[in-house]
Amino acid sequence: MAQSMSAHGIAALPRNYELFYEAMSGRLPHLSQDLASLGTNPAQDALDALGLKHHLVAHAALAADTIQAVAEEALGDMAKLLKSALAQKRTFKDELDHFAGRLDADPVASLSDFADDARRLREAIGRLTNEEGALQREFEASARRFAELKSELAENARTLTRDPATGLPNRLALTAKLDAILETEHLDQSLAVVVASVEGLRQMAEQHGGTVTAKALAKLSTLFRRSIKKNDFVARIGQQEFAFLCRDVSADNAEAIARRLQQQVRDLRIALPGRTHTVETLSFTAGVTMAQPASTSDELLRQADLALSTARSSSGIRSYSVILGGDGAKTYGHHAA
Repeated sequence: MAQSMSAHGIAALPRNYELFYEAMSGRLPHLSQDLASLGTNPAQDALDALGLKHHLVAHAALAADTIQAVAEEALGDMAKLLKSALAQKRTFKDELDHFAGRLDADPVASLSDFADDARRLREAIGRLTNEEGALQREFEASARRFAELKSELAENARTLTRDPATGLPNRLALTAKLDAILETEHLDQSLAVVVASVEGLRQMAEQHGGTVTAKALAKLSTLFRRSIKKNDFVARIGQQEFAFLCRDVSADNAEAIARRLQQQVRDLRIALPGRTHTVETLSFTAGVTMAQPASTSDELLRQADLALSTARSSSGIRSYSVILGGDGAKTYGHHAA
C-alpha cells in the first residue's frame, strides 16, 4: 500500500494511509471515485477534505483541531472587542469625572464651557454605544457559530462510532454498547453475541467495483436492521463482518436467529450494471456465544470470533463451547432447517 501511495504522490501520513486503504478496499465506493478524480500528486488539503467529507476516523482529530482553532479565533475576536469597549467606558468615566470636577471648581461656569463638556460627553457616549453594539453583534455571531461548532462536534462524535458505508454502528460502538450492558444491566436478561461474515463482499468489490458493493451493503444493512428486535443491536465491524447483540434469548434462540439471517442473506440478489439477467449472491457464516455473569466484552467477542473461524470451514453457524469442536458445539450448514 505504501508503494502504491508513493506512486500516486500521496504522503505517508497516518491519516492518508486510512484514506487510501478505505478507498482501495471498496468499503466506500464514493470515496474511491473522489480520490481517483484527484489524479496523481493530489494536494494534502484536497486529501484532508475527502477524509472529512467521508467522516474517516483518522480525520476526526483533524476536524476537532479545526473546530478548536475556529472557536479560539472567535473568542479572541470577542476579547478584543471587550477590551475596546472597556477602554471606551474608561474614557467616558474620565469625561464624567472631568465634568464633575469643573462643576465643583466653578459652579457658575459659562454656558459655552458647559456646551463644550456636553459635546465631549455626547461623543464619548456615542463611541461607547458603538463599541457596545459591536460587542453585542459579535456575541450574537459567536453564539451562532458555537451552535454550528456544537453540531459539527456531534457529527464528529458520530463519525467515531458509525460505519460510513452503511450508517450502522462500528466496532467501537459495539464494544461500548456491550460494555454498558455488561456493567450497568448486570445481565438481568440473557444476552447472545453473534459475529457473522457475509462471504462474497470482498470478491464482489474486487470483481465489480464499488457501486455494486455499495448496493449490496445497502441491502444488507436494511435487512439486518429489520431482522432484529427493537432493543437488539447490529454493527458493521469489518469489510464483510457484522455483529449482533440479541437480548433475552436462549442459546437455541440465538442459533435460530443466525439461521434465519443466513437464509435471508442467501436469498438476496444483487443485480450487476448492464447485465439484465446476471446477479450476484452472498453467503452468511456466524459464530454464536452466550454471555455469562462474569463475561467481558473482549472475552465475548473473542469467543464469537473463534466460533466464526470454525464456522467458515463448513459455511455454517457455530456455537462457542469451552472445547470448541466438542459435543457442546453445534454446526449448522447450508441445509439446516
